[in-house]
Amino acid sequence: MAGERILLTGASGFIAKHIALQLLQAGYRVRGTVRSPQKGEALRQTLARAGADVARLEIAEADLLRDEGWEAAARGCDVVCHTASPFPARQSKDKWALVPVAKGGTLRVVDAAIKAKVQRFVMTSSVVAVYYGHGADHPPVYGEDDWSNVGAADISDYAVSKTEAEAAAWGAADAASLPMVTINPSFVAGPLLDADAGTSATLIGMMMTGKLPAVPNVSFGIVDVRDVAKAHVAALTAAEAPGRRFIVSAGSLTMIEIGQAVAAAVPECRKRVPRFTVPDFVVRLAAKVVPEARAAVPELGRQKTLLTKPAETILGFTPGHTREAVAETALSLRDHGWLRRDPQIG
Repeated sequence: MAGERILLTGASGFIAKHIALQLLQAGYRVRGTVRSPQKGEALRQTLARAGADVARLEIAEADLLRDEGWEAAARGCDVVCHTASPFPARQSKDKWALVPVAKGGTLRVVDAAIKAKVQRFVMTSSVVAVYYGHGADHPPVYGEDDWSNVGAADISDYAVSKTEAEAAAWGAADAASLPMVTINPSFVAGPLLDADAGTSATLIGMMMTGKLPAVPNVSFGIVDVRDVAKAHVAALTAAEAPGRRFIVSAGSLTMIEIGQAVAAAVPECRKRVPRFTVPDFVVRLAAKVVPEARAAVPELGRQKTLLTKPAETILGFTPGHTREAVAETALSLRDHGWLRRDPQIG
């Protein structure tokens, strides 16, 4: 499919920039949607610095909150790769707060893809659309047939939004016989292409600057952003991909282990990374008043196995090491001046 045009939504996002880079390197033409001309120009400069041929990059302005621009953006494209979605730094007390943007925006993009008669719709979802809200009775093994229970009391607003958006996309795509694929990554780490740190990288940045001296007893899957991007690119053409939800994860780390990986990569941060685990009962008490603590409660002490064999078999997913992905994030943040925010580090 090299030479064909791919619509990449949310093209200025952390994952999307890596997808755009790999698409351009593979010979595709990319039309990336952004919310402002400034974001479009910044994206062009970022990809050019990374060595991409930006002559094959088009910029289109479109916003998930508005209908305008989506039909024009999708027109003439062969495949749509939809990555745009809200990712909050703080959890809302209203678990449905993000659904209007995530679900409504996704349906706008699906509708535009259907009208443009594209060959395939590839969507970035998340493992949070897979394993939340099942309770202790569910085996700790999760695969593509599992869906998060949005009715659960302890599910986060982000998990609800990703689950609802993905389910809505499947419903609309199936009704229109639009071949669809989702990529469901765990926590995405790895190198930044520019100084624009997304929410996941910001968590690691907070560890580097001593903002998280103690952390809850939670662990989660980690995956390198470059491997996530490769999975998206492979999903554009893999014959057996349509109709599948591909979990991509390289393994799990606790938050303490993430901090250790940061300290090993950037020694000047070794006294700032988390060194203590907060007892579960303290986290539960804090969750009553602290939004950041509320998101950790459902994950306290839980170990999960994420089934990635389908992605390995069909998409050629070969994950790197979790600690290396974390280290790459920390090194990128250091190189982009993150440590200069805290002059006491040294």
